[in-house]
Amino acid sequence: MEEYQKERYTVAAMTLSKKLIRRNFHPIICENLEEARAQALELIDPKKSVGFGGSITVEQSGIIEALYSRNQKMIDREKTTTLEERQQVMKQVLTADYFLTSINGITEEGELVNVDSVGNRVAAITYGPDKVLAFVSMKKMYGDLATTLEIVRKNTAPLNAHRLGLKKTPCIQKGICGDCLQMECICNTIAITRRSMMKDRIFIYLIIDDVGL
Repeated sequence: MEEYQKERYTVAAMTLSKKLIRRNFHPIICENLEEARAQALELIDPKKSVGFGGSITVEQSGIIEALYSRNQKMIDREKTTTLEERQQVMKQVLTADYFLTSINGITEEGELVNVDSVGNRVAAITYGPDKVLAFVSMKKMYGDLATTLEIVRKNTAPLNAHRLGLKKTPCIQKGICGDCLQMECICNTIAITRRSMMKDRIFIYLIIDDVGL
C-alpha cells in the first residue's frame, strides 16, 4: 500500500472511530493484521471459550493458530466430521465468551453491514457471545448505507461465492448478482447493526492495511 493511501485510511479511521463510539462500539485502530491479532490476544481471557465465523481476514491474521497454541478452549466447526455435528457446533458458538469475525462493510456513519448464508455469523454478532471481536480493513468503509449494501451484495458476496466453490448462483454463472433465490444463495440474511445495545460488547479492529476481501 502506498504511503498516501495509509495516510488517507488513518485519517478516515480516526473520524470513523468517533462515530462508532457514539453507537456503543469499541473501535481500535491498527496498522496491520499483526497488530490487530496482538491486541485481540491480549483482550481474550486464556481461560474462556472462543468461537468464530467464516472470514478470510480472521484466517489471514493467524489468531486461530495462536489461540490453539496457548490451549484456548475453541468452538470450531472445522473440527467436525458430520453435517449434524457441524450444525450443533455452530449453535454452540452462540454461547462462546468471545466471537471472532469480520464485517462485510461499514458505512461512513458507523453502521455495520453483513450478508450471510446460514445466518450463524450475523446471529453471533447480534446476540450470544459476551464479546465480539471484528477485524475489518478500512477499505471496507464504502459510503452511505445504500452504497454499502450495494457493494456488499454486488461485489463481496459474489467473491465469497467463488471462494466457497458454489456452482449455480447467477454471481457464479454470470459474474454479477442476480438477486437470486437459489438453494446455494449466500445472501439469505442481510443484517444492519446500527448500534450495539451493550456498550463495548463489539470491538471493531480498524485495520489500515489492505486485507481480506
